[in-house]
Amino acid sequence: MMPSHPTRWLMLLALLLGPAAFAQTTQISGTVTDADSGEPLPGVNIRVEATQIGTITNVDGSYQIALPINNRTLIYTFVGYRTQEVAVPEGQAVVDVQLEEDLLGLDEVVVTGLASSVKRQNLANSVETISARELAGVTTPSTLDGALQGKITGAVITSNSGAPGGGFSVRLRGVSTITGRAEPLYVVDGVIVNNDAVPNGINALTAASRGEAPSSQDNAVNRIADINPEDIESVEVLKGASAAAIYGSRASNGVVVISTKKGRAGAGTNVRFSQSIGATTIANRLGVRRFTIDEAISTFAGSPPDPSDPETTPEDIADYEAAVQNVRDSYTAPGGFIDYEDEIFGNTGVLSTTDLSISGGNERTQFFVSGQVKNDGAIVERTGYDKQSVRANLSHRFSNRASVDVTSNYVRSVTARGITGNDNSGTSLGIALLSTPSFVDIREDANGVFPVNDLVASSNPLQTIALLTNEETVNRVLSSGRFTYDVLRDERQALQAVVEAGVDYYGLESEVLAPRELQFEQARGGNSIGTSILGETSSLNTNYRGALVHSFNLPANRLFFTTQAGITGTNNNSNSISLLARGLVPGQQNVNQAASLTATRQLRIIEENQAFFGQTEANYADRVVATLGLRADRSNLNGDVEKFYFYPKASLAVNVAEFPFWSYDQIDQFKFRVAFGQTGNIAPFGAKFTSFNAVNIGGTVGSLVGATLGAADILPERTNEIEGGLDISALDGRANLEFTIYRKNVSDLLLTRALPPSTGFGVEFFNGGELVNQGLEVGLTVLPVDVDAVRWVSRTSFWTNSSEVTELNVEPFNAAGGGFASSLGVVRIEEGESPTQIVGTADRDGDGRTDGEFQLGDVAPDFQMSFSNDFTIFDNLTLNVFAHWKKGGDVINLTYFLYDLTGTSPDFGESSFEERTSTPGAERFVEDASYFRLRELGLYYNLPKSLLDRYTGAFGLRTFRIGASARNLFTITGYSGYDPEVSNFGSQPVASGVDVTPYPSARQYLFHVSVGL
Repeated sequence: MMPSHPTRWLMLLALLLGPAAFAQTTQISGTVTDADSGEPLPGVNIRVEATQIGTITNVDGSYQIALPINNRTLIYTFVGYRTQEVAVPEGQAVVDVQLEEDLLGLDEVVVTGLASSVKRQNLANSVETISARELAGVTTPSTLDGALQGKITGAVITSNSGAPGGGFSVRLRGVSTITGRAEPLYVVDGVIVNNDAVPNGINALTAASRGEAPSSQDNAVNRIADINPEDIESVEVLKGASAAAIYGSRASNGVVVISTKKGRAGAGTNVRFSQSIGATTIANRLGVRRFTIDEAISTFAGSPPDPSDPETTPEDIADYEAAVQNVRDSYTAPGGFIDYEDEIFGNTGVLSTTDLSISGGNERTQFFVSGQVKNDGAIVERTGYDKQSVRANLSHRFSNRASVDVTSNYVRSVTARGITGNDNSGTSLGIALLSTPSFVDIREDANGVFPVNDLVASSNPLQTIALLTNEETVNRVLSSGRFTYDVLRDERQALQAVVEAGVDYYGLESEVLAPRELQFEQARGGNSIGTSILGETSSLNTNYRGALVHSFNLPANRLFFTTQAGITGTNNNSNSISLLARGLVPGQQNVNQAASLTATRQLRIIEENQAFFGQTEANYADRVVATLGLRADRSNLNGDVEKFYFYPKASLAVNVAEFPFWSYDQIDQFKFRVAFGQTGNIAPFGAKFTSFNAVNIGGTVGSLVGATLGAADILPERTNEIEGGLDISALDGRANLEFTIYRKNVSDLLLTRALPPSTGFGVEFFNGGELVNQGLEVGLTVLPVDVDAVRWVSRTSFWTNSSEVTELNVEPFNAAGGGFASSLGVVRIEEGESPTQIVGTADRDGDGRTDGEFQLGDVAPDFQMSFSNDFTIFDNLTLNVFAHWKKGGDVINLTYFLYDLTGTSPDFGESSFEERTSTPGAERFVEDASYFRLRELGLYYNLPKSLLDRYTGAFGLRTFRIGASARNLFTITGYSGYDPEVSNFGSQPVASGVDVTPYPSARQYLFHVSVGL
């Protein structure tokens, strides 16, 4: 039977067009290599311009791709290398490409949404990117937050103390809150992680807050310290609201997006082992006063009474003679001097870090597995930081449409931090040090007994080091999963569905044990001798995200659209319990062996947030790039739990150098950009509701209404920011300049105010007031030398920020944790002034009496600069130098104030001491904390491949690297304390400028060796 008439015509048309149809593509093959070394590059992405057609190179750098007849342009991209476009001539079937290293980072990809990214050259926001090499390639950092110091343009990063295990406060583009959450939002592989600093209750020993409850002065560790810097591929810092708006009501303080390492397709299996070992010593010593016997008597026995004075009694004379004899009896140190600063802080700690990673994969499956063992000693005996970490990242493509990415990380850390910082009981090491004169011998005797340190101090610091325990143990699991499905994909458009979920769980156990033998415990007397403080915290953070991402190309018009929309949610469930027991049975430490359980505290936090978001980006020929976005959030911490708060964003980038009229060949990029965005800051847990406090009356347990009145109508703080900038790239990528100015306005500030006693409450939360930050950020990266023998890459950054409280609905007040009294200097919140201003008493007319309160300084620096220089010599020898300069920024130095009070100041008798002690008021305690610091120095040698093949070929070594590095090698500063970066009050929003006998900062020296198989 013959086919019908229409069918015959269709068959004939198919026969005629069949050969032409098969001729619509050309098979292209080739090899991609490194332009400098000539080595093949596996895992290079190759795609046809303006289409979804692509492939990757295999282990030997080779590839094959079907090139459409009407599109002859291939684009080659690879992490760390400059993107290259190749127009394939008609009839050519082999295309070999050499890629050059992207030394200036011009072609790196930056996250701009929750499910999309963009090349930096098209970015309309200022986003800081820190690579794996910048983060941990020069020296081995102890913690992630410490590794970021000085490397983020626009950030002030302050160490809360030099104690092992970290503890840093990070402020991006100034102050964004007065009493709310102040730290950035951290996102690791899509997981929103918990960065809480959980106090351990050691305040019960130090009485730093004049009570027994855990406080911000407990010198807690930020939990971001758990992340292994060696596992990180890159860190992107979304500093401004215009970049961070897609994260909505939790992004007012900026967002830090961390991506960990993954295997690469076509790269084969790579094994890397590295070992770092070194030592750490105190970076700066204050010194110890040397006493003659006469100086000792005059300082600690006082002035002799005047026998001719009729008011002088025989008892006065007898008391003085007894005090003199006590000093003479105490003057037992060999040579009359023992350097107790060296005895306490002079330990040389051993540093050891071992890393092993295995990575690789093919086109369908890629993997990265790593492990780390870190043992960091410290400058105080029996303190240190130990961590073990295991990571497994897996990517698998089920088909051409579906793929999955899974990351998992387990961390166990043990931190021993000793007891330092503010102290009202004489128990901490710093207070005991300045209270112990150098002529007293309080060292352990031959029988293992520590003498009583009773001349001035309340404790024997050497005994405290030997017997006191202050440890916290953390077990943590971070895991995420991302499923991607290509719903639609052709040459002009693609629709991708993305589902992502993550979990962050940690269990923290803290233990503070002050046994009965300690001098300060014996002083308690009765049934209170011996203290045990046990804390336990469990925290579960979960988050999910679902999004659709649509890409649409109009090649003829060179117009490209990327649109995304979706929903996201986060949940936090944490529970902290603290037990304080006194009166321990000798030899016991369990709280159930104590005479009394004096305090049981529990804090339970349940937080739930939901949001939806949308964003679209239009790109016209890389000339004009525009973005519009919107996010809406609601939270159970808001007054109205059902209300969505909207956070828009918009940006525009215009690259003038891409237009046809541009004729300056030396300028590769000349881009103007402007961006606007809004973010929020949800009120902390406890601001919304009036809480109840546990009470025990006559043995009956009950509850009483707390002193803080909750605000049922509380709103999230809102940040509006606009930024503008100019990016210039010149000389074929040898120089790159980024210039940004911004203005950030924060409204609906979360504040507290005092209430009349008749209300039954002390204070209440409310929204009121505004503050403004304005700043400038400049980054310059250049390649001054690039010849066969030497390559020099130099990066310089400059940034400054000024803040002002433009509206305040309450009377000026002293910031929480901003100091202790105006006579010592405090941070005061006042309309029309900086939120970090320091106010205190001062003598301005020179009559020797204070004349009132004045502005004495500002915690915020005038400006900061960082300098990074990388030298490569003969391809194998590298020298890396990283320095940081902070100009201005004042600190209330109460360490020297306490030294002066006890008469043990190391500069006693010198003009500086006389000047300081003769000045009345707080002005003498406020010091300029400017510094220039060589933060990192590294020298490494890579064994040439020819030598590797000759001498280690049997072992299959691909790389062999040895080197040495140092951290905090030297600091140039006029500041008289241990470290101009310390902060007694931890992560308090505006109080990062109070110095009270901290754990001193340390200097590190390390030797490194690593091999690759």
